[in-house]
Amino acid sequence: MKAGRAVALLLALLPVPAAAETVAIVNGRVHSLSARGVIEKGTVLIEDDRIVAVGDTVTVPADARVVDAGGRPVTPGLFSAYSQLGLVEVETVASTQDQSAAGAPFAAGFAVHYGINPASTIIPTARVEGVTRGAIFPIASRSIFGGIGALIQTGDGAPPLFEPRALALVELGSAGAAAAGGARGAAWITLEEALRTAPETQGPDGEALRALLAGRMPMVAHVERAPDIEQLIAFAARHPSIRVVMLGATEGWMVADRIAAAKIPVIVDSYANLPVDFETMAATQENAARLAKAGVTIAIAPLNRFSAGAPHDARLVAQYAGNAVGNGLPWDEALKAVTLNPATIFGVADRLGSIEPGKLADIVVWRGDPLDIGDGPAAVFVAGRQMPMDTRQTRLAERYKALLSGRE
Repeated sequence: MKAGRAVALLLALLPVPAAAETVAIVNGRVHSLSARGVIEKGTVLIEDDRIVAVGDTVTVPADARVVDAGGRPVTPGLFSAYSQLGLVEVETVASTQDQSAAGAPFAAGFAVHYGINPASTIIPTARVEGVTRGAIFPIASRSIFGGIGALIQTGDGAPPLFEPRALALVELGSAGAAAAGGARGAAWITLEEALRTAPETQGPDGEALRALLAGRMPMVAHVERAPDIEQLIAFAARHPSIRVVMLGATEGWMVADRIAAAKIPVIVDSYANLPVDFETMAATQENAARLAKAGVTIAIAPLNRFSAGAPHDARLVAQYAGNAVGNGLPWDEALKAVTLNPATIFGVADRLGSIEPGKLADIVVWRGDPLDIGDGPAAVFVAGRQMPMDTRQTRLAERYKALLSGRE
């Protein structure tokens, strides 16, 4: 048996506690994503839901449960910067979808967190791939405003909602033009007018717009083509109190220096390489690498938002980061793009995204390279609790293997 598989088997057989406890993950190659860098033969000490010590000289308490990483990589839990985790269960069944509300009397104020399904089978599927946190987005329908997204945690046995009002989605590319009457100019005027009248606007929309103006949550603007990106940079300069984030930015590499100078972070799809429409004519899989090289803070996530499997793609974030590495992004930057950078973008880096004392203990022990599609987690901890490594799919697989072998 290969060493990596032996470690995975050992960790899988460890009892998963029903409640938080003191745990020492020892003998790991700890990618701390802090000033400590990579710690060889490192120990991560967890008490309850927090990291209390990290290093290569940590004293392990006598009552700690010890998890031997066997020299394998230990990283922060992955953070999916874009998903509909817990909002969509079956794409073809409307009653299982809560990501949009075309018939609601409001748009900017539509909040997705009310529709999160804690029993969703998609959440454990992401968790066993190392995803411990996710940003869940609305999808815009009849307006440029999609609504308010949330942050969730994927831990079993705890409510998934982590931050209920974490972001506001605005469509400003071709989708925004269509929603605003047929032209990009109409979308921009709609946005500016909504912000101008926000102090007097009543109801959920007014509340959401005032939160944007006050900087209480970021405005995530979906733009793809370079001219739209330049318009968004100019908008950010006019409204310095608004925390602007770009979503998509397929042609971002063309104006990467300007994005970096404006200090606007970007959530990017590392697989976008086809001109699927006129606003993505300059698509390239080197986009993430070129943006990062220019100094842009990037998060990597699957953004094929309107494909059949999009709501279930959060589990693929490590694969997407690995693809960015294959297209020029340094490995360390790719890991940050699915851990620390999303936490920074959504304002929770004081609690998540790196392995440091005081932060929530979202930790993954890997069988091999975390960004290699052939490897995966051996153990996942969410807020200090080791998670079961099974899903509905794995249970079905075991059931049908038993049936086929005649044991049932």
